[in-house]
Amino acid sequence: ICSYGNPFGGVENPDLHRRNYGLLLWKLGYDGAFNYAYQHSAGNGWNDFDNPMRDLNYTYPTMDGVIDTLAWEGYREGVDDVRYARTLEKAIEKALASKEAAKRALAGEAKRWLDTLDVEHRDLDTVRLEMIGHILRLAEGAAP
Repeated sequence: ICSYGNPFGGVENPDLHRRNYGLLLWKLGYDGAFNYAYQHSAGNGWNDFDNPMRDLNYTYPTMDGVIDTLAWEGYREGVDDVRYARTLEKAIEKALASKEAAKRALAGEAKRWLDTLDVEHRDLDTVRLEMIGHILRLAEGAAP
């Protein structure tokens, strides 16, 4: 199951793109995300006023590449958030299989934190820092 157009490009709200295409999809168990287009303009891609509907651009074309938008940066951050979440899940799995009781206890704590994580309302920068903290504690076997 994948999410489509939630929202499309052109909506300059990086937090919305980060949340909706990142940890929210991961938490809800989606397999991925689709968007209509990386770049779509109804006229001149650099002119948002040449058509009644705004262009659906995540990036703007240049002669030798692209200029990304705030929305694209949010989307990218969301993908990175999911990478951290998956890294933490793998670290938890590994620590739960450990022979060391302290490591298993840390894994249980991290799993409870991850299972109850509110990805709809929490500040995502803080969430990422907390994920990194759990990953590092599990790697080191240190107490929080």
